[in-house]
Amino acid sequence: MNLNPSTPQPLYMQIRQMLKNDIQQGRYKPDEQIPTEAELCDTYNVSRITIRKAIEELVRDGTLTRIPRRGTFVASNKFHNELLSVSGFSEFSHQLGMIPNSRILRSEVIQASEDVAGHLQIEEGSPVLELERLMYVDDRPLFYDIAHYSLTRFPDLEKKIAMNESTYKILSEDYQTEIVSNDKIIDVIGATKDYAKLLECDIGANLFRILKIAFDANDEPVHLSTFMCETNRVNLTVHRAK
Repeated sequence: MNLNPSTPQPLYMQIRQMLKNDIQQGRYKPDEQIPTEAELCDTYNVSRITIRKAIEELVRDGTLTRIPRRGTFVASNKFHNELLSVSGFSEFSHQLGMIPNSRILRSEVIQASEDVAGHLQIEEGSPVLELERLMYVDDRPLFYDIAHYSLTRFPDLEKKIAMNESTYKILSEDYQTEIVSNDKIIDVIGATKDYAKLLECDIGANLFRILKIAFDANDEPVHLSTFMCETNRVNLTVHRAK
């Protein structure tokens, strides 16, 4: 590759632009692994420090993403998640034309904390199902979710939850409850060590943290969810009402 050491532009910036051009021209495709740092050193005949700085710049702007223990990959095409949508993950996956795939990490009956009880409008200490899941697209985790459901309102729900069946479908068919609206509170946090391991991203990577309260037709809370995803993998959109 032809680098120009006589220009004022640092070598790492030249390499960053070359790699970006290769991605834009389709040499490296979304979700494809790029060459290792050692291979790129040989290709551009520069030091590893220079290559590492170029890659860090591309990770920072969302062009590349690091997956621990696997390598550096071209970032996925972003998924568009409609903020006003009331669909669950299974429905969201079907909208993308994909088969939903989720893994239940933990399903536990606990006593409602003051915060959970307040959001669900139930008695503090009453039984709730706490459901912790990873939700996958293309065999890579997209969302990490912790959801809470009142077991006073939905008795035995913990016995009905299945790996790949829509929870919203269970609520509809077994409890005659439809989700018709939701409130969402969104902020951005840095991935902790635990979140980074779950979502296969770098520690400190920007994550959307979305707190969602879903409501039925009577405007009563159905569930509380807090889910997280990398900001460089999802666009949160709002469509104007007609």
